[in-house]
Amino acid sequence: MRTDDVAHATALAQELLGQSLDQLCLGVGDAQLRFTHSTVSLWSTIGVSIGDAALVRPYSLDGVTLLLPLLSTEVTAVEIGPSGRLSFTLGDATVWCASDPDYEAWSYDGRQGEKVVCTPGGELAIWTADR
Repeated sequence: MRTDDVAHATALAQELLGQSLDQLCLGVGDAQLRFTHSTVSLWSTIGVSIGDAALVRPYSLDGVTLLLPLLSTEVTAVEIGPSGRLSFTLGDATVWCASDPDYEAWSYDGRQGEKVVCTPGGELAIWTADR
């Protein structure tokens, strides 16, 4: 993956900083985390670390059990790694979603129309806002 793609995607996702997790929406095979002005959609296994780490499907009962207490908590850190891994910190918890070799793993939708999608294998597709 190109280093400038990772840097650009991370810069776009920095908008999450200071936003609170306002809604957790579940569907068949996905979960949407709706923040004050942005949305993160998760389709792959996520990790949630609050002391010990747990790997769960975000739309499963185990995933909801870990994510639900994070509602109304503000994002204090966000990063997109070179392998396509998205991670963000809410209070004392870190949530991460690694890339998937066969499927899109996650997406980020910003307040002005920008979008980042982690495509199969961890490549990033990036759309900037139309102004």
